[in-house]
Amino acid sequence: MGARPSNAFIMEKHNTGSALLAYESFGPENGPPIVFLHGATLDHVSMQNTFERYFHGPDREYRRIYVDLPGHGESGHSFFRANMTDLLEDVGNFLRDNFKHPPCLVGYSMGGFMALKLAEKTQFPAIFLIAPPIYTNKDTVAKPLEMVPSLDELTEDEKNSADRRYLRLAAKRTSATLQRYRANLVTGFSIGKWIYQTKLFRSAAEENLTIDPCRIMSGATFLVGRRDLLVGYRDQFELSSKLKSSEYHSFSDCGHFLPVECSQFEGIFRNWLNTAVNKS
Repeated sequence: MGARPSNAFIMEKHNTGSALLAYESFGPENGPPIVFLHGATLDHVSMQNTFERYFHGPDREYRRIYVDLPGHGESGHSFFRANMTDLLEDVGNFLRDNFKHPPCLVGYSMGGFMALKLAEKTQFPAIFLIAPPIYTNKDTVAKPLEMVPSLDELTEDEKNSADRRYLRLAAKRTSATLQRYRANLVTGFSIGKWIYQTKLFRSAAEENLTIDPCRIMSGATFLVGRRDLLVGYRDQFELSSKLKSSEYHSFSDCGHFLPVECSQFEGIFRNWLNTAVNKS
């Protein structure tokens, strides 16, 4: 993996033979590597905006790699490979091509599912999972039937200016969470490639992949919100209880946007860095 270019707007790219994956990296080449996998319809910017703020002082020695998944951001896409099986193969090849030893993984939503599924074949030192679905068919997910906000303090002007995704999925609707959401996530929404992503969602539902806990040897840390309308929280608890090594954190006042809603998010992530990652 080459050094990060001086121009932050020029992303590095790697050809796996079946896909061209774009990524941006920070930190020393020989630092402990952590690869960040974003959620559906987003790109690497969402993960970079969320996590780079935590890497200062001694923690800047970690090698941080933020990847655009195929069909998202600056990565290439093929309509013939718009399915979860090929998506997993492409990301797995990227990891094998670029790392002598498996890196640690951080995955959000679909990126969390991918981290778990990849861990069935590869033992990663540690994986950090934010609201990961356990099934790719959303109709089989155990989740709340409706959103009941834990806080709803937005002014009418703020509600009118907030996007529909935030209003539908945020459990803590406050000025502070709206501001953090905009800073972390909105600029990460992928531009274009909607045809690929639509095909991906449809094929994912048809495949209905799930996770086999007996095949996962990696230590896993789960963070879920009990008001999450997309992925729920019960499926993750059942899975975590079957894994060889896992932590499970659920928050009754949070929805899908844990990095902006959960007051303990930074502390849990830093603990993961200082324990699970440092032991790898």
